[in-house]
Amino acid sequence: MVLSQTYYANLIHLGAVLYLICFLFRNQIHLRIFAMLGDFVYTAYYFGVAGQPLWEAMMWSTLNMTVNAIMIGVLLNDKRETKLGDNELKLYRNLASLSPGEFRKLMRLGKWSVASQTETLIHEGQALDKLFYVLEGELDIIKSGRTIQVNPGLFIGEIGYLLRKPATATVSVKPGTIFITWPHIALNKAFEKQESLKHALGALLSSDLAEKVART
Repeated sequence: MVLSQTYYANLIHLGAVLYLICFLFRNQIHLRIFAMLGDFVYTAYYFGVAGQPLWEAMMWSTLNMTVNAIMIGVLLNDKRETKLGDNELKLYRNLASLSPGEFRKLMRLGKWSVASQTETLIHEGQALDKLFYVLEGELDIIKSGRTIQVNPGLFIGEIGYLLRKPATATVSVKPGTIFITWPHIALNKAFEKQESLKHALGALLSSDLAEKVART
């Protein structure tokens, strides 16, 4: 009986150590794995320490393990890189700060287009309801009567989205230009469910805007 009590005493200490270790990790997957191990040990402790199973305590430990297992699956899925088309792969490389999961969610909200003729994406002074990213092609930025030719690989309408202000310039793309469009409404609805995507895209837009200011 003494041996049995010593055994279970060691289990409770082992479970506590595993829980302490889990809080040393910034990586959510590693953190949750050690939390699950701690709960597993606690479950074994609750099973025999009192001479009969402590079902209520075992139930909550099992529930904790289940939740952590589900979240590990979600996190692994977010890290998984699915097969991307040529345009998506190039855009993913340009938006490298997004996780694969965040990028997939962003792609589901957008619509790819190829300009068949010269097309104006935004007009100076116009209220905006869409955000654009020009991947390839030629585009002109017209501001205060002055035309500036810029290279692709940039967001269009980021000021309107970030600050909710009218467009500060007119932007036109030439035939053959490849771009993707995101409606503001779709983005805002997605951000209500995933705060991390909102912050990640906001950082990209701010960085893109800073680069434009530096070039001008």
